[in-house]
Amino acid sequence: MRRTGGDLRALAPVLPLLAGAGISALVALIVAVASWGPLSGGAGAQPSPGAAKGRPEGQGPPLPSPAGSPVPIDPPGYSPVQPVIRTSFADPTVLKVAGGYVAYGTNNSTATMPVATATSPTGPWKVLPGDGLARLPAWAMEGRTWAPEVVPPGGGSGSYVLYFSARRKGGDEQCIGVATASSPAGPFIPREGAPLVCPLNLGGAIDPASYIETDGTRYLLYKSDDRRTAAIHLVRLSPDGLTLAGPPKQIMARRADEPVLVEAPDLVRRGGRYVLFYASGWYFKPNYQTRYAVASSIEGPYLKAASPLQSTGGYGGRIAGPGSADVLADDSGDYLVFHGILGYHGGTTVTRGMYVTRLGWDGARPAIRGVPVRYEAERARLNGCVGAPVRPTASGGRTIGPFTHDGCRVDVPVFAPAAGPYSVTVRYANATGYDADLELSVNGHAATSLRLSATAGAGWAVVTAKADLTAGWNTISLRRVAGQGEIDYLELR
Repeated sequence: MRRTGGDLRALAPVLPLLAGAGISALVALIVAVASWGPLSGGAGAQPSPGAAKGRPEGQGPPLPSPAGSPVPIDPPGYSPVQPVIRTSFADPTVLKVAGGYVAYGTNNSTATMPVATATSPTGPWKVLPGDGLARLPAWAMEGRTWAPEVVPPGGGSGSYVLYFSARRKGGDEQCIGVATASSPAGPFIPREGAPLVCPLNLGGAIDPASYIETDGTRYLLYKSDDRRTAAIHLVRLSPDGLTLAGPPKQIMARRADEPVLVEAPDLVRRGGRYVLFYASGWYFKPNYQTRYAVASSIEGPYLKAASPLQSTGGYGGRIAGPGSADVLADDSGDYLVFHGILGYHGGTTVTRGMYVTRLGWDGARPAIRGVPVRYEAERARLNGCVGAPVRPTASGGRTIGPFTHDGCRVDVPVFAPAAGPYSVTVRYANATGYDADLELSVNGHAATSLRLSATAGAGWAVVTAKADLTAGWNTISLRRVAGQGEIDYLELR
């Protein structure tokens, strides 16, 4: 997540990067954005009170859009499980600027730091011609310029600051450098001299991520690159973000049940706590995944969530190796920007594209669109009208039911990361030999009906319905209309 930067003229320095049709396209984009006005919120709209690495952070998650304010409209074809950039754009990070958004990625075959722009977080995204990084510093060599991080002007500096990792000359280690630019799309000019961070005793460093406290104190997070001891480190920066202002501290290491290593940190503050996103696994394998941990102090200790937030299995194989996640805060709420594997080319060579999904918060617990969340029925409010018998073949070892009389209702609290339509899948058994019907309602309003067709013996079946949910906690109620049946779980997608 980054702070809104400047006005539309901030994009003007991008023009020297482009040629011919590229200039015309960008000019058309700027003119169109200027004629539309602000993308969300409008005059007098409340700024998002949440913050992360690009601006000082307030308390709590972003507020919903004020009544009557514009709501971002997803472009045709957008889906949280489809890439918004279908070419090589790994380790993406997105910066919000007045009138639009700028994304940055790991080097590919055409640029040391590819840059893309859009007028909405969900696209459409356009990869710009040219290169966002003018050149590498004298200490670095080409070919491994990874995981850029861009921070808007602040702390007495009028420049955009870029942190990047690159391979050092004379060795195989990666180190972190810093560059500045007057425009969010560059070209960024590297600062010469020694790298900003280069712990050779730890195998070097990659994956820089910026965080700014409410009092303006700047920090940099990064991963030490020795594969045997890879860990996440935190170091305080000078007010302009260009030099170190203290010794680094390791704040997270790999847990035994996590695959291979930890990397790609991204820190935000939500629900009054620090939430550290990170990746685990090999970036070129399907086991790459996004995890998170929570702490009350920026230096930890961080308590890790029991399971991944994103994984290939969690997406049902629709996204392979989701990871290197970055939080983007918008007036209408948060988004999670990340990459997934689009193609395997042998060994460690893969093509990774950029994805965007809406991100919601239950206090400090993140929730995203696209990954199904299961709610065991026996944990619902049963209202005294059904039991919760043991069923060894049930998901949680129990079911609820049977619904023995008309009007019998159970209430299932579910959390929606963003307002909108959701699929609600119900797993059930109905061995009565007759179909049963339930009414599904949301927050007290009838939404649709569910037909529980008769199942063979003790077999299970599923039925899916559509429901419109509000952002945050909702109550899905199931009320008997006719017949009987047992419910195993509800799954929200």
